[in-house]
Amino acid sequence: MRLAHVTLALLCAPAPAGPALAHDVWANGGFVPGWVKAACCGPDDAHHLRPDQVHRVSDDFYMVDGYRYRIPAREALPSQDGDYWIFYRDNGSGMQSTVYCFFVPMVF
Repeated sequence: MRLAHVTLALLCAPAPAGPALAHDVWANGGFVPGWVKAACCGPDDAHHLRPDQVHRVSDDFYMVDGYRYRIPAREALPSQDGDYWIFYRDNGSGMQSTVYCFFVPMVF
């Protein structure tokens, strides 16, 4: 009976806090304000890509349809959802920022 109570208590206890999401916490542990996240990497900067929009042009570079610059393969980050994502700013006059983040599915 005591084991049942301990098990029930563990099941009802709140889950421990997990790691903060990227862009939620500064490197020093302080929280990133919402206005900084919105200005730096807002919804217009996120581009969810289909696999056919991403091209590995060499061991060193990727090209992405709609983005004019080559992306160094060393900057690719592992995608948590198995999809391709690229984050950059397009100011509407044809100018594009450098890539903030580029996520690719990792093959093991």
